[in-house]
Amino acid sequence: MLWSVLILAILAPCPPAPSREADPPASVAEVGRLLVGRYDNSAQVAQGKKAGETPAPQHVTITVEPTQQPDWELWRIHMDVDPAVAQSAGSDTSLDAVWAMNFARVANDNALQLIPYSLNPSVDAATVHGSTFDKAQWFSLEACALHGHFGASRVVAQAPTDEMCAAETMGLGGKRAFLPTWIERDGEWLRAQLVYFGKPWRVEARRVGSASTLFKVSG
Repeated sequence: MLWSVLILAILAPCPPAPSREADPPASVAEVGRLLVGRYDNSAQVAQGKKAGETPAPQHVTITVEPTQQPDWELWRIHMDVDPAVAQSAGSDTSLDAVWAMNFARVANDNALQLIPYSLNPSVDAATVHGSTFDKAQWFSLEACALHGHFGASRVVAQAPTDEMCAAETMGLGGKRAFLPTWIERDGEWLRAQLVYFGKPWRVEARRVGSASTLFKVSG
């Protein structure tokens, strides 16, 4: 799978979004409920094709799945690559990455952060499910933790752009292009910055399913 031709990992800064005083910091449980769901960027794809964007935006789904541990979620990112694009890039037409995301507190100020974890190479991603989540199967990418505002109605957070995060992801290969370095959850939308054709790309995905309709959530 020649990910590096289609999407090369570059960590680049995003302009911070303004905070909202009406949405105070929330608990882990509240933020977790806000994020869980399935999101689809079909509208972005259609708009990009209509506008003749080059390269055209590809179809992406982001599924945020709860686990039996309230401070952990699974993030599944799937891209359907147009056959012509895949052929020119030497890529598969279907690309996937899965991350475990851990809600944790910053030691100094107790602010919430979201720490991504990558699956151990010895574990088959097809066997990973939220209902049987085992944190021992994952290794931390703490240098790429997302910091920002975590509210009950809106989340906006960003990973650092320093060399430490870049170095920590070097061993991930092309998969690192699917590691979100900026996210915003607001209204019906989940926006996530990935990397596409060597450049930061912001996926605009709309919620198409919630926890109650997609997952069996314990408790």
